[in-house]
Amino acid sequence: MRVLLIFPPVTHEEIYSKGISSIGHVLPPLGLAYMASVLEKNGIDVKIIDAIALRLTSQEIVEQTKKYSPDWVGISSLTPTIHRSVEVANEIKKYNSDIRIVFGGPHVSQYSLETLVQYNSVDVAVVGEGEYTLLELVKNNKPDNVKGVVFKNGQDIITNERREPVMNLDDLPFPARHLLPMDLYESGVSLSKRKPQATMITSRGCPYNCSFCSKTVFGRTYRVRSPKNVVEEIEYLIDEYKVKEISFWDDIWGLDRSWAVNVCNLLIEKKLDLTWSCESRVNLVDLEKLRLMKKAGCWNIFFGIETGNQDLLDLINKGTTLEQARNAVKWAKKAGIEVRANFMLALPGETPEKAMKTIKFAKELNADFVKFNITTPYPDTKLYEQAKEYGTLEQSLDKFTNYFPVFVPKGYKSKEEILEMRKRAFREYYFRVGYILRRFLKIRSFGEFVRHIKGIKAVVEEGI
Repeated sequence: MRVLLIFPPVTHEEIYSKGISSIGHVLPPLGLAYMASVLEKNGIDVKIIDAIALRLTSQEIVEQTKKYSPDWVGISSLTPTIHRSVEVANEIKKYNSDIRIVFGGPHVSQYSLETLVQYNSVDVAVVGEGEYTLLELVKNNKPDNVKGVVFKNGQDIITNERREPVMNLDDLPFPARHLLPMDLYESGVSLSKRKPQATMITSRGCPYNCSFCSKTVFGRTYRVRSPKNVVEEIEYLIDEYKVKEISFWDDIWGLDRSWAVNVCNLLIEKKLDLTWSCESRVNLVDLEKLRLMKKAGCWNIFFGIETGNQDLLDLINKGTTLEQARNAVKWAKKAGIEVRANFMLALPGETPEKAMKTIKFAKELNADFVKFNITTPYPDTKLYEQAKEYGTLEQSLDKFTNYFPVFVPKGYKSKEEILEMRKRAFREYYFRVGYILRRFLKIRSFGEFVRHIKGIKAVVEEGI
């Protein structure tokens, strides 16, 4: 039995317009790598094609498919680029209609029935976490009685019982990075300090109720790998790939304070030559915790701050305050950790005046890097329902990105006004003399200088 896993191709223009990547920002598909490692552990022959990293066209994928001759093909599906996933599936079916094609990922986890109805080339949709679902599907060689799938049976579409999430993440083998072109991956300019670099995930699920967040794949149940298991993977990456930096891509790194302390203490005890970055929430950090993280190698932390208006934070159920944001950024700086801050423009209830308050608040916080995203209310979120109440909402899902407006709040005149506000936000933040001087005074090496030049290029390519 042979299984081919594909991350579909995306054009250069789509990489920027769909929000999939940015300057120097191509990340490994760890989801596929986890599935591949589980299949390999169970004696199944598996191959991964990352078409973005390899810059492959759909036809080139078909040529590789012919050479590999798989029985099953699994394809990642993201809502903004679902047409690319379908394009690959169509081309493979033209070559060999007997190959069974499985879609997995956020799009089909939400739109499994619609996907199977709309696209003839898709045979099975995997809903939620896919490792053990795909394993069982391939081992049985049919979808009947496999939890977590929706599939075609003649003219009928069958929806099986949903599979429970993986509760003990230590049971999962490390991602099969040996099946990926590891030398082609690189994080964005605000995320990368040293090379070689790798990405890791230490937890799944999120218990918070932010109205903009989709939980169709990992759900609400928060699960975390043991500190020992996390550090073992780090040591493996150092030994196997000579990694000097890790980017943790958890939705929330260190929700459990004692877990974070144990991980940091293990890293300190091991005396590893390692720096790392992570994402967290402003209500989950304090100066003591951040100082320990810094001692353990953390140089960069990402906070989703979202807006400078408390009423909008409350509306989207973020569960944080502006004062918590001020403290988190202040403490991170005091601990010696750089801060990346994310903001959302054109939230329900926002007006241009409130957007200006967000820009002012961003400048007050004075993070090392900021990102101003355009609010995208995905249909499986509470934000989607709020958007229908607070303004005009686009219906075509292929336009649902963080880069172009699909929702216009009642306080804005048009999509063009939103785009202009985003440009203004970037200009006002990054083109401050004080900010520019502060960044360049931090340069300590030629590599740092190159990173800052790339950062300038990234800002310019945002269309500013």
